[in-house]
Amino acid sequence: MLLTREEMGFDFKGAKFDRVKDRDLLAWIASQFLYGEVTGIQVGHWILHAPDVESAKFLARQCIEELQHVDVFMEFFKWLDARPVKVHPVVRFLSAESDDWAEHCALEMAQGEGFVLMIFYAIINCIDDEKLAKRLDAAARQEEGHVEFGEQQTMKALARNPKLRKRLLGLHLLSLWVIKRFEKWIGKRVDQDHAVMRQIPEYLKTIIATTDTRLQRIGMTSKPLSEYGRFETFRLITGAVTRKALRKLMFWRWFRKKRLTHTYLHDEYLAEVMKLAEIENAAGIPVIKAA
Repeated sequence: MLLTREEMGFDFKGAKFDRVKDRDLLAWIASQFLYGEVTGIQVGHWILHAPDVESAKFLARQCIEELQHVDVFMEFFKWLDARPVKVHPVVRFLSAESDDWAEHCALEMAQGEGFVLMIFYAIINCIDDEKLAKRLDAAARQEEGHVEFGEQQTMKALARNPKLRKRLLGLHLLSLWVIKRFEKWIGKRVDQDHAVMRQIPEYLKTIIATTDTRLQRIGMTSKPLSEYGRFETFRLITGAVTRKALRKLMFWRWFRKKRLTHTYLHDEYLAEVMKLAEIENAAGIPVIKAA
């Protein structure tokens, strides 16, 4: 990867989640992860757009790894004795399917899986179960490979077509804007005396700083994101969003059948964990139960 594990880490100062007291909160967090892994399973269709055999081979392997990660989080839910809930709409938005190969590599793999990887590191450090932490660490190391692939493919795409830079940067800026507001929304609802959760604002700053560094090393931007003025940021985001909105209006996109991301909670594969105890409230965060 363009960043080391140390650069992407955060010191929670020994704070840990309590398996019993934080059960519902951990189940909510794991539910967001589970959705992300299911979107990863669907990476297979990008093989049709792979620029070379090596990329297609990587995607085929990634699909299997994402399925293995689903198994890891099923074990996580059993450890908690809690069933998954529906993904939060913001996470669904951030995981939305890309429009082309460059967008997939830049937004879903380099940035999206980069976010996921940092949260993997945080969960590993903040749960008090060595066996489960080792399984999560193994999954995290596979995610590192996904991030690296996204970074390398993004750099190749930018080298082939430098004009992509402006659109992709606009989408990156939009994602960061959404994440900042999501963090504030969560912060208003969770217990600020919680040893882990009270550190989330500082943790978010680390995520943003890491993303900023990655974008500069990829060559997406030649200056820190903090140097972009409001008007320039607005212009980049508006340009990128307008293009995506116009593509959504294409009539043949209205008739897509439901994908696994819409049906996974009712899938027979998850039947065992869906029989576990329901959660009612994730430490103040409203939960959306599976119908």
